[in-house]
Formats: sequence, structure tokens, C-alpha cells
Amino acid sequence: METSSTPVTHSFKIGDIVALTSHPFTALSQDVLIGGDPLLISPLMVIVEIIGDSQNLYDENTGLLLQEKSHKTAQCKCIWYSSKSFQFEEAWLSTKLLKRIKEKNSNSVLKEKDNSDNYQNIQIGTKVTLSTAEMELKKLKSSYKSEGENERMSINPLLSFVSPIMQIIGTAKNDLKEPSYDTKTGKKKREVSDLLIKCKWFNPSSEKMSEKLLPIDALTLIPDVDEEKLNEIQAFIKNKKHILIAYKGVQTILQPERIICVHGFYRLSGYDYIKNTLNTFPINKNLSLPIEGCQPYSIKHSNFKEENTDYVTQLEEVIINAIQNKNYLRIKYCDRHGNVTTRSVSNFKHSRTENGNYLEGMCMLRKAERQFHLDRIQFLEVLNVKFGTK
Repeated sequence: METSSTPVTHSFKIGDIVALTSHPFTALSQDVLIGGDPLLISPLMVIVEIIGDSQNLYDENTGLLLQEKSHKTAQCKCIWYSSKSFQFEEAWLSTKLLKRIKEKNSNSVLKEKDNSDNYQNIQIGTKVTLSTAEMELKKLKSSYKSEGENERMSINPLLSFVSPIMQIIGTAKNDLKEPSYDTKTGKKKREVSDLLIKCKWFNPSSEKMSEKLLPIDALTLIPDVDEEKLNEIQAFIKNKKHILIAYKGVQTILQPERIICVHGFYRLSGYDYIKNTLNTFPINKNLSLPIEGCQPYSIKHSNFKEENTDYVTQLEEVIINAIQNKNYLRIKYCDRHGNVTTRSVSNFKHSRTENGNYLEGMCMLRKAERQFHLDRIQFLEVLNVKFGTK
């Protein structure tokens, strides 16, 4: 028997990151905490070859339609890395069993060509990894531990399928032995990467170097880090100085704490004065240069009630000046329940009502408009960074 659903031509492409439909990740949500037995979770995979189904195929026992002709379904060769075998594994899977997690990056840096039509980023020693690595590094598992009558949940990384950092040692053309086109219809039935990358990496299982040819569409470039930039950041960390940085054009003030290297990608971690929490930023071309040392605030007022009986008027003057200059305000605020939080506020204004004087604006902690009674502000800083700065 055939399925009653209307057949749809498959939309999978070489280089797509996919998973079995049973995988907890979806195209819109990869921030999923994985419980139960994490060893039963299938890997994220990359499609490296596609063969369109050219004929209908039915199950001999039930008559169930397994594949549809006219390329409405296809067979996909998928690869992943197993940290158990310490090898790249592969399997042919029907598109009926797969879901796309992330579409192929059509602007892959690794595939950029120069004016002579040469791959400009493919050099001997260039660092690469499987394109699933970034998502695999973000996978988290949860477990529960009983402590008397209480249960405590712990969260840990799930790194079963993180591919190694590899280095390019050569290339090879992907010469197909099988035909790419259907001789009866003239339609393309097979899709593959046009170039294979020969990669070398350290294999901890054998304690030797391993080599493998991998399709270019399955790989992502690990950019070289700017060592001068690292040294500059380290100096700020050592001297406990604040820095004004801009990531993707958005400025913030950071108290840098450490440089972290995760799978070849360097990140800067520190206290973010806009978000008022620890934050990390990739150390790459999107992190602005030069990185400037700065004082976090130009004006700081605290303990208004104790030091100045006219503290509300003083606050109003500071807020009005900050409105004109479009500087972030950073406040310590005590709500009506006695809870104290530190917040940064942008796009603010000062208002007076019969209930008192207020600071109204976009709270960067809650990411929403909020209203703050001036009587409850314990300290206020005018930060040396402007909101909306590009």
C-alpha cells in the first residue's frame, strides 16, 4: 500500500548538516538539554553524496512505499566522527529518515577562490574540522543525583561525536566511477563534492597520525588566531584593565578574565558591563581592532540618600545629560520586594508622575522595557559606551 501523503521532491543538498528524525535537535532549536542515556543519541552528520531514487520500491511484506521515483526521495551518504572508534564513519540513509539541522553554507570560507580560480584558503597546514563540530561541542546532557530527599541535576558536555582538529596535507579530484546522469531521463541523479581534502590528525587510539580524504563540503575552516591580538588581550587581563570592544559592530565594556581555546577556536571571556554577566566573544575578524583600554564609567553616584538630601534632583540631572549623549546607564536597583539587581539601561527617559520620579528604558537584563523608581536606585553609573553605536 502507498502512503496517502502527497509526495514532495527532496530538498537536501551536499554539505547539509542532518540527523535522524529521532534526534532531539531541530533546525530551529539546538539548545536542547539531553536526558536519559546519551549513548543512544545518534550523531549529527554531513551529507557528502546524494543519489536520487529512479524507481519506486515497495516493502515485500506490507507493500509500503519505501522510495519514490522522479527523485522525490533520495539516498544520502552521510559521514560523522566517532570518538569511540576514533574514525570517520559513513552510512547511506534515505531522505525519509533524515531531517535537516543546518543548511549548507553557500558562502563557505574554505571554498573561496581568488582571481585565478584557485582555492585561496586551502594551503598545506591549514586547520579544518568537520562542519558538525561546532554543534556537537554545544550538546549538553543532564543527570540527576539523589541527596537524601532532594534531587540535584548536573549538566555536562556531551562530546561523543566531536571531530578532531585536522591539518590539510593535500587535495584530490573526486573522480566518479558511476555516472552522474540518468541515461533514460537525462536528469542528474548523483551529486558529490568536486574536491577532496587530504587531512592529517593525531589519533589518540593508536597514538599515531591518521590521514583521510574528506569532501570539501563536509569541512569548515579553523582560522588562524592573531597572536598580537592575544598578547594585547593578555596584557589587559594581567593589568586588570577594562576594554572597549565591538563585536559585529555592537560596542560593550568588558572586564577581561581569560582567553579560552575550544577546539581551535579562541574566545575572550569576561564580565560584560552591558549585560552585567559573564560573556564570551569569538576572537576573530568580527571582534574589532584595535582593542582600546578604557574606564568603564565617566560618572558614578552612590548612596544618594545618605550623602545628599537632594539625591533625586541630582539623579535627574545625570539622567538628562546621559539622554543627550546616549550613554548607557548602569544601576543597582532594589525592587519593592527587597531584591537587588544590577542592570544596564538604554533608550531611556525620565518621567514624573503623582507616584514619584522614574527612569524608563530598555533593560538589558530583561531585554524589555522597564520602569525604575528613582528612590530605589542605590547607585548609578554613566558608562563610557553609547547605545546604538556601530
